[in-house]
Amino acid sequence: MTQDDEFTLQTWNVWYGGREVDYGQEKQYAIAAQHPAHVLAMQECWGTAAENLAARLGAFHAQHGWDTAVVSSAPLTPVRTTTLPYAQAALVEPVPGQGEVLVWSVHLAPYPYAPYRALAGEGQATADYEEEPRVEQIRAVLRETERILAQQPRGALPVVVCGDFNAPATGDWRDREDRPDIRWASTDALLEAGFVDSFRQVHPDALLSPADTWSPIEPLTHAGHAQKPEDGRTDGAEPRDRIDFIFSRGLTVKDSVMRGCTAEGLVEPGFEDVGGACDLIPDHRGNRFPSDHQVVETRFAFPAAE
Repeated sequence: MTQDDEFTLQTWNVWYGGREVDYGQEKQYAIAAQHPAHVLAMQECWGTAAENLAARLGAFHAQHGWDTAVVSSAPLTPVRTTTLPYAQAALVEPVPGQGEVLVWSVHLAPYPYAPYRALAGEGQATADYEEEPRVEQIRAVLRETERILAQQPRGALPVVVCGDFNAPATGDWRDREDRPDIRWASTDALLEAGFVDSFRQVHPDALLSPADTWSPIEPLTHAGHAQKPEDGRTDGAEPRDRIDFIFSRGLTVKDSVMRGCTAEGLVEPGFEDVGGACDLIPDHRGNRFPSDHQVVETRFAFPAAE
């Protein structure tokens, strides 16, 4: 296996299409050009962010709704599904001659954000109830995956389901000392369907590498700020967590990193600073890194033919 048989895939929630920072789409392009990927799954495109970025990169893009998109350096085939706007599917051939990969960009329901009540001690039953919208969405993605694969003349294809899940990982919460032992059904559903969490394949220790993708620019407390009644936050705190994932099936994981910025100068295995120090909300508009989510990147290889 050579590096010519490998490809990189990133997922990135670009935060209202880039409107929340000065020159947001210019900064998206700067980050994407500095750290190119064969495939980029985008969320919060807010209409045209993916189309504009693809044009700047000379890439192709698949987008049937306003929120989620797949951008690729190689030609791709957008796939119509019942999952819009929260999930966009595309068939991509990132390595010529290696066949297609079914790539999903997903942005699961943000509310109710179940970690708030879980951290307030309300337990598994409350977490399960608040996870229901995301579980329904990921089950729809899995049903559509099987439908799409059944239509492929070459049979089963590798699949990547990635994006902003708005939910943590069960393994992370089980292992971290600052989290209660809560199971998260929406991310567990991918593991139960035979997918692997690509970042944790490379960085299995959640204590050593928490990889909190959400959010590098949210203050750790919202004391004095108006509470959003719909989000369920009960104590004013904004927890940081790993809620952006790249799940894969049928591919070999070679490496995985989280790229982005921090205000505190984060140093941990698996994190690469690409934006320099960032300022927290509400002083964020000048940040070089133009999002409130970090980028997650995985380098994949196709399994050797048997």
